[in-house]
Amino acid sequence: MTDLRENLGFIIYSISSAIALGIVGWFVQSGIIVAIVSVLIGAGISYFVQTKTQKKVWQREYSVKIAETVYGVLFRDTKNLIRSLENKYYQWLSFEGWRQVQEDHRYFMVDEKFREKLDKFSDRVERYSRAVVKLRNEILAKIVFGETERCFGTKVNEVPRFNVSYMDGYAHCSTSPNLIDCLVSQIHPIEDVKRYKSEISDLECIVEIKSIDAKITHVPYLTEGEEFWESCLRKMKEDKTYKFIIEENQELLEEARQVKKEIIERIEKPWKI
Repeated sequence: MTDLRENLGFIIYSISSAIALGIVGWFVQSGIIVAIVSVLIGAGISYFVQTKTQKKVWQREYSVKIAETVYGVLFRDTKNLIRSLENKYYQWLSFEGWRQVQEDHRYFMVDEKFREKLDKFSDRVERYSRAVVKLRNEILAKIVFGETERCFGTKVNEVPRFNVSYMDGYAHCSTSPNLIDCLVSQIHPIEDVKRYKSEISDLECIVEIKSIDAKITHVPYLTEGEEFWESCLRKMKEDKTYKFIIEENQELLEEARQVKKEIIERIEKPWKI
């Protein structure tokens, strides 16, 4: 009985195998297998190409979006920042565009490595700007007030004015260059006027001093005025904050140029995908 079962199972298996081989053989002979395989390969290739193409389209669209919403703003800010550093204006520098990006989702649209670089650069710009504000509003004011009292014997709470008058052709003109700006840039108020007016004559400079009690005194520059200017300039150059600003201006300029270069590369990226 056991032999019968085993033989019956073997017979059924043999018959099934024969039928299966026959069917496969028929498919092969009729070319259906080849057709099916060809269709599957073609579909696979088509799917791969379409997927790759769609991925490129998405990448390009996303890169364009980042360029428009992030890098375009940063390019403008960096360009203005570089101009100020090159001209040695020693003023507050704005990198506000990145500060705004840090506050919303756009921050995570920037790749992590460049994001960290922009964070550090922004912090450096702010440190420089704070130093400039401190120099202009605190340090130089203190120097000027102290030297005004020493040179002219007058206590003040306002920065003295350098009133420059001159003849421009037949016209009598006068102007008052900002003393703090002149000190920071190390350009004498008289020279500041001359660099914008190439042909002037009869140039005179008077230092106008307004005391705490509002009394106004005029002192010719060629007397106590010259000593006042030179002493203010000397004390400013000795100040550590001023020295930091002068050194940092050049180093920050070099970094700003590199940041601008990388921003441009990212703006151009969508058109290379």
